[in-house]
Amino acid sequence: MSRIRGVDVLACLALVAGGGSLKVAAQPWNQPIPEPATESTAQTIQLADQLNAVDAKFFGAHWCPACKKQMKLFGKQAGRRLNYVECGLPEKYPDQVRQCRDAQIQSIPTWTRPGSARLEGVQSINTLEHWSGLNP
Repeated sequence: MSRIRGVDVLACLALVAGGGSLKVAAQPWNQPIPEPATESTAQTIQLADQLNAVDAKFFGAHWCPACKKQMKLFGKQAGRRLNYVECGLPEKYPDQVRQCRDAQIQSIPTWTRPGSARLEGVQSINTLEHWSGLNP
């Protein structure tokens, strides 16, 4: 779809066709791990953005109860933003499984970021804020 000055042509057409009101549809879930039922908070969205800024990765598997619990702490909107790496579906995500091997992931969930110790197991939002440098 072509873009005009940063605005989607489709969005402009929707605005015209809708008589002036533009409704933005929620983004579809984009992670291999099941979508959490919880909504994100401003805090978890800010944390997800900070984790991306420091190149943090969340290694997990779609079948892992602890990984699902970790994702639930972030909620839908923040969960979409996380740099999640699926370690449990080699046929579907071979590049991600390779990242798991290269990072020598031994347990899941695991959080990594350059220049920092890895975190294993479910982490609280507060712990991840400190670890990421958001709230040192």
